[in-house]
Amino acid sequence: MEKIKVLLIDDDEDDYVLTKAIFGELADKYELSWVNSYEKGISAIRKALYDVYLVDYRLGKSTGIELLQEAKNSGSEQPVIMLTGKGDRSIDEQAMQYGAADYLVKDEIEADMLDRCIRYSLTQAGILKALKSSERKYRTMFEQAKDPIFISDDKGRIQDMNSGGLRFFGYQHDQISGLDDRSLFRNPVDAEQFHHLLETKGLLSDFECEMVSGTGDVYHCSLSSFIQTDMISVTETYHTIVRDLSYRKQIEDQSVNLGKMAISEHIARGLGDELRDPLSTINLALEELASEEGFAYNESVQRNLEIVRANCDRLNQLIHNFISSTETKTLNLQRHDLSEVIDEALAGIQDLIAGHGIQLSREVNLSGAQAFVDRQKMVEALKIVLVNAVEAMETYPKQIHVKASINEKSFEIVVEDNGPGILPGNRSKIFEPFFTTKIRANGLGLTHAQRLLTTHHGHITYKALPSGSQFLIQVPVYKDSTLWL
Repeated sequence: MEKIKVLLIDDDEDDYVLTKAIFGELADKYELSWVNSYEKGISAIRKALYDVYLVDYRLGKSTGIELLQEAKNSGSEQPVIMLTGKGDRSIDEQAMQYGAADYLVKDEIEADMLDRCIRYSLTQAGILKALKSSERKYRTMFEQAKDPIFISDDKGRIQDMNSGGLRFFGYQHDQISGLDDRSLFRNPVDAEQFHHLLETKGLLSDFECEMVSGTGDVYHCSLSSFIQTDMISVTETYHTIVRDLSYRKQIEDQSVNLGKMAISEHIARGLGDELRDPLSTINLALEELASEEGFAYNESVQRNLEIVRANCDRLNQLIHNFISSTETKTLNLQRHDLSEVIDEALAGIQDLIAGHGIQLSREVNLSGAQAFVDRQKMVEALKIVLVNAVEAMETYPKQIHVKASINEKSFEIVVEDNGPGILPGNRSKIFEPFFTTKIRANGLGLTHAQRLLTTHHGHITYKALPSGSQFLIQVPVYKDSTLWL
């Protein structure tokens, strides 16, 4: 069996002789070496030349505690046993604090005691080394994981968050210490349900909810979490992995919207046909009544007939707008500079902007990137959103800010206004046909804009601002190899 290499670091040669004699009683399983100075001892520790070190507390001008500190700072993993000439509790506590494997009083050392102490120290060092290795592997996995991961205590206070989580939630590392993980949930009810289920089951998989970043961005996520219990300190920590399902949710919503639009188109055409026939009959009857000899010169009758005719025309136009807003038309897809598309939309409502005294600001960072879109329909959709923003503002100063940027997946156009915003109860209805809070409006504008963007495989979302509203338009970036026609 390979001998265990032991180094005695002691500046007293007599102590070395006594220690050697004690080792002589331990058969032939140890190989004892000796150095007589602090400098030689720390050099041997740094080079990891021995399996275990016996360190005297007194080392000339230095102490064994200082050597322990230096060994710890150098990353040494071999056990160090502190030796002293007499028992001193404060030295014992200091030695343990700085990582000593054990503490022995020289006058009390016996062969069996020393053997047991070395074996115990080596066993503990092996366990500690394995734990450190496991911790390093865990830390590497934790930091390199792309999915956000956060660790919180049983009160919900966040203790740590990996780099992916910091990027996802928009925090710096010094901002998350003690942050309540409930603040990451958009809906407080989801936060309480998450904690209740985790505490009840101890393990939670695929818990879907909406989470919010430090900048207010909302993501549809799936959470998987487990509780780790430390039996020594009797504490619990929650380890939670976050999967961003926002893209999947967008695809699902887009599929639902396409289905709704197909149904709406079918209903609109059927309803339009059913209404146009009686309207045509009414208009013919109006013409006959207007030409009747008894009514031809009756101003009161003619005025009332004109009112009926005007309302018939209005109904006919409403039917036309409804059908148009639900109609799927072939797109004329070509590459266009979105900066120019935005400029064209703004130019188209310039008079409206000026008439309402709007302060318009523009921040477009597209670097000449071209989107694969139907230019006319994109301009139309943008104009609808811009007009909606203009008409939403009631008090001065009236401000609209238009931003545009591009990322790996999509072009993004943001229209923000400082109007009164949309009441919480109405936010889920704003894209529904005929829903409007405006007087003399048909409620089809945003429905039509959504349809135009959906046919581009894009989408539009609403977000309430502290003062005003934001509409985010996203159009996918298509590579040459994936263009759809």
